[in-house]
Amino acid sequence: MSDFDHDTSRARQAVKAAQRRGLPVPDEIPAVAAMVDVAVKAAHMPGPERPTREDVPATAEELAALIEERAHAWRIAQSHHKVATDFLEPLARRFNQLVRDQVPGWILALQPEFNGLVKQLRAQSKKLPANLDPKWLDWNDSRITSAWEKAEGIAFQLDQLVSDRKDMARAGGLGGEGGRDNELYAVAKLPDPITEGVVQHRMRTHIAPEIQQWRDLKHQPVSRWLQLVRSEHLTIELATPDEVSQRAAVRGKWIEAIQVRGVAPVPTPKTIAAIESVLRS
Repeated sequence: MSDFDHDTSRARQAVKAAQRRGLPVPDEIPAVAAMVDVAVKAAHMPGPERPTREDVPATAEELAALIEERAHAWRIAQSHHKVATDFLEPLARRFNQLVRDQVPGWILALQPEFNGLVKQLRAQSKKLPANLDPKWLDWNDSRITSAWEKAEGIAFQLDQLVSDRKDMARAGGLGGEGGRDNELYAVAKLPDPITEGVVQHRMRTHIAPEIQQWRDLKHQPVSRWLQLVRSEHLTIELATPDEVSQRAAVRGKWIEAIQVRGVAPVPTPKTIAAIESVLRS
């Protein structure tokens, strides 16, 4: 079977995610997926197995007939390999495009559930102390343990939802968007840079530490989500289909303006004008 760059694995993952979320999947998608399966099966049709000592017939005539029979089976298998492989690429392209067309709508349809879960998590966050490190929680306090257990369940649901969004994004050609912190940008956005914020090192003293905290809590999902809903500078909000890269660009604009600002304690009017020029561009 020939190799090509249009396998259907990512699209199939996206369809599974959509079905798991109860999102509409057009009938044509499973119909084309079934045709892909038929072509794959045909492309892998096995030929006859190598004969063993027990398969050797008693006479030359019987051997000639057996060889002809096996040769015919090989021709059938090889024909299936060739013809089915010819169908695989156009079928895969068609299936992938059908799924890709649905991805924007599927991702947008995730937002109500995401917002509802965030609302529930924020309610539990208010019942928990400032320090969310599990080692410092009072596990003898039933109010805290109850709130934490509920937050844990909500965090699990959020992780699953974000994972489904990621599968959809990959099928839609959006995988890897946003660079290093794309997982953060999928669920939260930074404030737009303004001159005052750049001058007063708002990125360095407030925003960057919260981003670093998100990274540091990668293996503590409950604390990670709770800290995010408590954030004063990051706005928790599920990204629309193309928004992850836009959110990454906002940070890029911050960095660009900070570089213009320089390290002077008090920027000169000329520097401030340069900062404003960068922010307008």
